[in-house]
Amino acid sequence: MSVASVASVADERKLRRVIVAAAVTQGAINFDFFAMSMALPEMAHDLGTTITGLQWVVSGYLIALGACFVAGGRIGDIFGRKRLLIIGVVIFATTSAIAGAGNDPTMVIVFRVAQGVGAAIAFPVSLAIVTNAFPPQRVQRAIGIVFGTAVVGTAAGPFLGGLLTELLSWRFVFWVNVPIAVVVIWLVATSVDESRDESVPRHLDVAGLLLIVAGVASISFAFDKAAEWGWTSASTLGLIIGGVILLVVFVVVEARVRYPLLDLTLFRIRVFNVMISAGTVANAAYTLIIFASIVYLQQVRVLSPIEAGIVFLAMSIGASIAGQVSGRVERFPSWLVMVVAMVVGGLGTIGLSSAHEWWAYVPCFAVTGFGLGLAWAFTSVATQAVVPPAQAGEASGIVLTILVGVGGLAVAVGASIIETHGGTNLEAAVEWIVRVSGIVAVLGAAVVALFGRPRAAP
Repeated sequence: MSVASVASVADERKLRRVIVAAAVTQGAINFDFFAMSMALPEMAHDLGTTITGLQWVVSGYLIALGACFVAGGRIGDIFGRKRLLIIGVVIFATTSAIAGAGNDPTMVIVFRVAQGVGAAIAFPVSLAIVTNAFPPQRVQRAIGIVFGTAVVGTAAGPFLGGLLTELLSWRFVFWVNVPIAVVVIWLVATSVDESRDESVPRHLDVAGLLLIVAGVASISFAFDKAAEWGWTSASTLGLIIGGVILLVVFVVVEARVRYPLLDLTLFRIRVFNVMISAGTVANAAYTLIIFASIVYLQQVRVLSPIEAGIVFLAMSIGASIAGQVSGRVERFPSWLVMVVAMVVGGLGTIGLSSAHEWWAYVPCFAVTGFGLGLAWAFTSVATQAVVPPAQAGEASGIVLTILVGVGGLAVAVGASIIETHGGTNLEAAVEWIVRVSGIVAVLGAAVVALFGRPRAAP
């Protein structure tokens, strides 16, 4: 074998290790979210509170993710993606260990939110290292492989979350992140080359960072507390209006500074905008369905955590298959892939809303998981394929901020509906939430079909 051939084989091995490093990072974060959802009822019982009282464990985590994704992705672009990925994983693991040792709801929630910050740093940067490692013609397939592998965490999350909770304790759902993080750090340290955006100096737009974090957090917190404070209360409306003002100021600042946290020219890319809009609708439906279904299966059907986890495997496996598919559909127009994904997911969800026995959830879960899971994965695949590699972290942060931030708001709204109306007829409230989610997904597909096609050249 020639020297060139040996070098080529070594390069390919290194690229495969980069994929594994990114996939394990994202898989760990996916696993944590879905496993934690299954542990909520037992956690609430152990800590002497209610599931809705611990809702901040889910929505607070999502709010932290949404508020910090852009910052995490862009800081990685500026100061080095490998370095920041390791920092994010260390924060994620450390806060997991402390939250798992918590003895009161407040302590668990505080470190759960901090865990979300670590995940917000690691997730977009892990995607950026793949975009920068692979040549442009291989990026879409590589990212598809990452998502397809990472969703093993999604598939395993509900089942293993229920298993750990039932056989050991909900605390192990937190603690299992520590050995996973050790593996991730080793993979990143040994396989990933340092990279950054060489076109900008190592300067952080602090004003933009503070504005976007405060704006997203303010709006998200208002939605989370709306059920308690009232949707028309001065506190709720004040936080929402204040958050919107902060985000408007953020856009103004970013348009004027020399080295912005967020390059607004990315929004001139038509595919970028269409994919984000469609993916946001699909992910909001997906996140809300998961939360509502967990409440239904464990409180209405009185399934144990492990039984509910087994039922959720159908949805997770559907999403796992979708992740693999997302990187292999490059020959089709992106708008068409998204339309098919949203229609399949929406119809599966509508069918789910009519399932009155827990076993009927299984086939509907599989269809829903595939459709909405494909929409989620393909959003990142399609957007990473059309942005400059130097801005991969920033673009990933934008996509994830919008998708996950709106997903967190959807969970907050769903929790408010269940809190308000679930006392009299919990099953009807859950069915209504799920049905509306499916209808919105189908309508979103129709909008993409109408307006998502490329305009004909004049």
